Amino acid sequence: MFLTQYDNILKKVDKTLKEFLQEKSETFYDNPFLKYFYKEIEKFLFSGGKRIRPVLMFFSSIAIDPNVNEDGIIKASLSLELLHNASLIHDDIMDNAETRRGMSAFHKTLAGYSSLNYEESTQNPEDFGIAMGILGGDFLYNLAYNAIHVNDFSPDKVLQASLEFNQGFFKVVRGVIIETDLMGKFAISEDKYIEMVIGKTAALFESAAKMGAILAGADNSQIEILGDFARTAGIAFQIVDDIIGTFGDSKKTGKPTDSDLKEGKKTLLLIKAIETADDDQRKTIEKVVGNRNSTPDEIEQVRNIIVETGSLEYSRKQAEQLYHECTMYLDKIQPPINEKYKKFLLEIAKMGIEREK
Repeated sequence: MFLTQYDNILKKVDKTLKEFLQEKSETFYDNPFLKYFYKEIEKFLFSGGKRIRPVLMFFSSIAIDPNVNEDGIIKASLSLELLHNASLIHDDIMDNAETRRGMSAFHKTLAGYSSLNYEESTQNPEDFGIAMGILGGDFLYNLAYNAIHVNDFSPDKVLQASLEFNQGFFKVVRGVIIETDLMGKFAISEDKYIEMVIGKTAALFESAAKMGAILAGADNSQIEILGDFARTAGIAFQIVDDIIGTFGDSKKTGKPTDSDLKEGKKTLLLIKAIETADDDQRKTIEKVVGNRNSTPDEIEQVRNIIVETGSLEYSRKQAEQLYHECTMYLDKIQPPINEKYKKFLLEIAKMGIEREK
C-alpha cells in the first residue's frame, strides 16, 4: 500500500513540475540559447532523483489532516525539489564532478555546448560551463521561491511556510560552508560531522516536514516534533549516502564510488576509521584520501581499512539507531497524527537507510 501511494505521489509531483516549468518557460522561446538552457535545466530535473523531500512534505501534511488540499501541497512541495536540485548543480561545480545520476553534470554539459559553438580563443569552455552552472543553480533557486507562493492556502500559512523554507535554505548553505572547511582537515570529530549534515542534508528534510504540517494547520508542538523526526531521518539518510558513495554500485548510483575519497569528503566512515586506525593505516588514509590521483588499488586499501577498523559496521548501526529515534519522535507527538500516515512517514525513514542508491 505504501509503495503504491508513494509511486502515485511521485507521478503527481513530476506532472505538477512539468506543468510549472511549462508555464515558466514561455518567456524563453524567443531566444535560442535561453531555450536550450531551459531545456537542459528541465533535462537535469528529470534525470532521476527520489523526490523524497516533496513526498515527505506531502505525507507530513496528510498525517496532520487527511483532508488537506493535496494538489496545493504538491505544488508548494516543488519549492523543495527545485532548491535541492539547485544545490546539486552548485555542489557539482564545487566538487569538479563529471557526472550526476549517470549523466554529464550540468556545468559539464554547458562546457560541451561552448566547445561546439564558440571559438576557444573567445570563450573558454570550462569557464563558460562553470558560469552557466552557477546561473543554472541561481535560476532554480528563483523558481523555488516562485513555487512556494501558492493560492491554495491562507496567506498566513503560506507566509509561515515560506519563512520555514528560508530557514531551511540558510541551514543548507551553512552546512555546505562547514563541509568545505572540513575537507581541508584530516581528523575531525563525529560531532562536527553531525553539525555539517544537519545543514547540508537534514535541513531540507526538516523543512519538508514542517512546511507540510504548517500548511495542513498543525499546532506548534506537532510542527516541531515532525521537524525533529525528519531531521533525524535526514542524518540517517546522509550516513547511508556516504556508505553508498564508497561501497555502492556505481551502475546503480550513477556516480563513481571513489569520488568521495578522492575529494577528501568527511564521512562518518572516514572519521571512525581514522579514530581507530593503527599508525600504518592512518598513513595510508592520509596518503590516499583527498588525492585526486589516487589509484584504484589505493582506494581499495582505504575501503579495506574502513571495514577492518569496524567503521563500516559502526556507521550502519548509527543509521539504524537514528531510525529507532525517528519512531520515538512520532510515538510521542501530541495531538497524535493519523496512524496510517504515521506508518508511511516511518516507511520513508526506513527507505532512507535500506536503499542501494
